[in-house]
Amino acid sequence: MLPAAGLEMPERLEPGHSAKQDRFLIGIVAGAILLMIVGIATVFLASRIPPPPTPDANSPAGVVQAYIEALRSGNADRAYSFLSRSAQASLPADQYRERFPRFAPPSEATRLLIEPVKVGPDIAEVKVTISRFSAGGAPFSAETFHQEVTVRLVTEDGAWRINQPVEPFRFMM
Repeated sequence: MLPAAGLEMPERLEPGHSAKQDRFLIGIVAGAILLMIVGIATVFLASRIPPPPTPDANSPAGVVQAYIEALRSGNADRAYSFLSRSAQASLPADQYRERFPRFAPPSEATRLLIEPVKVGPDIAEVKVTISRFSAGGAPFSAETFHQEVTVRLVTEDGAWRINQPVEPFRFMM
């Protein structure tokens, strides 16, 4: 086929012209792959949740945290040990075990915030805020539910104890 009038077909490309394009294309592809690797590594590392700190059994908030962890792990006997003598007298251990069956662990979308409200020498109040996050019905939407539980504690023999059994389902939200 003959070229159209007034247009000339080059016989060949300039030397090095295609090599420059190849290096540029390789650079773009390598940069894109590097960005994807960095993005995947960032998501992987950022999604790791550090383990919760070990509860301080000498503080009211630590006792509440240990109580909740015992409930969530299904260890009713350990949870019962965090109750005061008056709380244990109002609810014997066998009834406690019946009322507080083993629960499935809460999802990763549940978060707890445990903070002391009032701390005196013999009594304390700790507020537990339970937040549950869930995807909404519409794309890119989410819902958050919050529930607050107040836990009252007393000191017995130098240790903080929960003064009333708190229904575990409140912490399992």
